[in-house]
Amino acid sequence: MGLKGSLRDFGLSEILQLIGLQRRSGKLEIVSDQGKYQILIAAGKVVRAEKKPEAKGESLSDYLAYAGAVPASQIQMAEQKSKSELKPLEAVLVGLGFISPLDLKSYVFIRTQDLIYQLFLVKDGEYEFEAEPVNYHPDYVVEIDTEQVLMDGYRIKDEWKTILTEIGSLEAVFRKRPGEFGVLEKLEQQEARVYELIDGKSGIPEIAARAQITRFDACKALAELKRKGRAETVSRGDSKTETRESRSRVIAQTGFWVLILVLAVLMANGVRIYLYSGTAAGAKSAYAQSWQDERIRQALEIYRLEK
Repeated sequence: MGLKGSLRDFGLSEILQLIGLQRRSGKLEIVSDQGKYQILIAAGKVVRAEKKPEAKGESLSDYLAYAGAVPASQIQMAEQKSKSELKPLEAVLVGLGFISPLDLKSYVFIRTQDLIYQLFLVKDGEYEFEAEPVNYHPDYVVEIDTEQVLMDGYRIKDEWKTILTEIGSLEAVFRKRPGEFGVLEKLEQQEARVYELIDGKSGIPEIAARAQITRFDACKALAELKRKGRAETVSRGDSKTETRESRSRVIAQTGFWVLILVLAVLMANGVRIYLYSGTAAGAKSAYAQSWQDERIRQALEIYRLEK
């Protein structure tokens, strides 16, 4: 079975529903202004999603780095080995012992969901599905039933506009609002997890990765926290103020240590000058005494010769 057309005529929900009902296997490609997406489907279940070009924060390496699951140096080593040996990055990471298969599987799953959720918000693009056998490694993949994907897609379409209005932007940064909050304002489990990760510096991708939830769910939790008065966005003005204050602190600290260094140099020079002056004065005094002695000696010699 082959499908080809425009998302304006046949949306992603309809495409996935048709493929899922027939339990087909193959590759679904969607080209839009956001990039080229590729979804692998096996027996009606989504097993992988990729995007080219990947925007900042969309690669598996970025997810692992944001979550602190694998150090940056190890990720770089694994990427180089993956390219040189033509092996999947997942296999290299597990093979080197940088991460367990179970932990890696969870991040691959979250990333796959995020990329699919992006597609539900794409309104214009071209799609093509080619039925063919699909190969994937079960140790690094979570099979997602298309029915579940469709349910999440409908939820995203219904809630996204409200959520985006609340958070303002996907680039927004949040900080905790000051004040005491009691048991009457107890947070949901996911909201509490996100709340603990708010630090006024981390963006939504970082918070989502550390909480091990999708970025949509992170946005939803942040919107609820803002609505409940527990969090607020950091405005650009605040960011600039904090940057200026931080820069001022650095300049003040630098100036303080420079002043200490200058005073130390001046004190050292003062001591040197003092010691040199004392030595010079002593030398001058000794020279004067020697000259006086020589004059007396000459006067006595003249007196002796005359008498």
